[in-house]
Amino acid sequence: MTITEVLKSTSNNNSNYNILFGDFLDEFYRSDKTAKMAMIKDEPEVFSNVSISKYAFLAGAVEKLCTDSGLGPPKWVFKEKYYLKDPVFAVNAKGNLRIILLAESPNEFVVRNVFVSENCLHRA
Repeated sequence: MTITEVLKSTSNNNSNYNILFGDFLDEFYRSDKTAKMAMIKDEPEVFSNVSISKYAFLAGAVEKLCTDSGLGPPKWVFKEKYYLKDPVFAVNAKGNLRIILLAESPNEFVVRNVFVSENCLHRA
C-alpha cells in the first residue's frame, strides 16, 4: 500500500481513513528500506473531497517516518501546498489538550501547522 493508495481509497470513503492509514503504517513498519521508499516516493494525487489538512498531515507523517527510519524523505513532502496557514489540531482538540499537542507534536508536523500527539504514528 502506498500513500497515494491511502488517499485514493479515502476519497472513495472518507470514513475509512483511520483504518487505511493504520494499515499503511503496519505495512511500512514491517517493510525493508527499499519497500518503504516505494510506499512513499510518489506524490499523492489531489482528490477534491480529501481535506488539505489530511495532505499536510500525511506529508508530515512521511517526513517523520523517513527521519525515524534513516531514509531521505521524498522531495514532494516539502512543497508549499503541504504547509497550512491556519493550525489544525488532532481530534479537534480544545483547551488543555491543545497545550499538550503544542508541546508534544514532532517538528515534522509543527512546521506544517499540524498538531498531533508525539506517538501519533505508533502502532500497538
